[in-house]
Amino acid sequence: MRCFDVCAYSHITRESEIFGNVYRPFIGGPAYFLSIALKKLGINVKVITRLSPRDSYLLDDLRKLDIEVALIPTQYTHSFHTIYGKTLDDRTIAVLEISEPFSTKDLELCECAKIIYIGPLLVDDFDLEFLKKAKERAIVALDVQGFTRKPIEGKIAYVKWDWMEKGLKYIDFLKTDSREARILTGYEDPIKASEILKSLGAREVVITSQEGVYIRVDKHVYFAPFIVDKVIGRVGRGDTCFASYLYTKLAKMEIEEAVKFIAATTSLKLRYQGPLRETKEEIARYIHNVYRYIKIDLF
Repeated sequence: MRCFDVCAYSHITRESEIFGNVYRPFIGGPAYFLSIALKKLGINVKVITRLSPRDSYLLDDLRKLDIEVALIPTQYTHSFHTIYGKTLDDRTIAVLEISEPFSTKDLELCECAKIIYIGPLLVDDFDLEFLKKAKERAIVALDVQGFTRKPIEGKIAYVKWDWMEKGLKYIDFLKTDSREARILTGYEDPIKASEILKSLGAREVVITSQEGVYIRVDKHVYFAPFIVDKVIGRVGRGDTCFASYLYTKLAKMEIEEAVKFIAATTSLKLRYQGPLRETKEEIARYIHNVYRYIKIDLF
């Protein structure tokens, strides 16, 4: 039996976007960006995904990197088209196609893992029973994104995760962005939002914002800024951030070292479109050159 550091459950998606007058098709989905980032960081990861066999080319990048993939064939593939306004936070997401949700039976495709990652893109991608069964097998890491996204009349509407209090009891590591945290808790402040999410059961909470990353561990919140001249690759930011966080947990980094590593890795990815390109050594050099004198804020 082969054991993985991380088994990643998420849809890999066929996507496109318009920003300004530029149209761009691309591969998306949390498991795509997360698994490539983990692989670059030396983590043994397996991806379990659902998509139509006609879209199997979406997995080519993973297979070129020798990332093991378990493909569960479905009739449709999650597919989205995003139109941006004047900023990257001003966007409308059209739902073009919806795949089938994951089931507890899919957990059998991960025989052994230290961490099971769950990355929903829509509210029905996973249910409470999946979280329960995953928790019986390994540490559970959840990117909450999809539990706040519901398709209504062909577009994404942002909603509160209606079974959040039941679900968070099974989550060890929780990741949200500042908008999702506000939807879930009603608080703009990431520090207060992370306090509430932890009180509901999440062992540690990671929240990304425009400025940087907040991590709640026990009673404290640690913050490190993103440092990047120009943001070009926002798509996949959160997935890369969470991948680097999971790396620091597996590597047993001290928290202040970990927060710098997470912020630095995410900053590097923000400089370009597509998944993470840098190795651990290149990230270490960036930390030495850019983050060595950065003070970690403690709340």
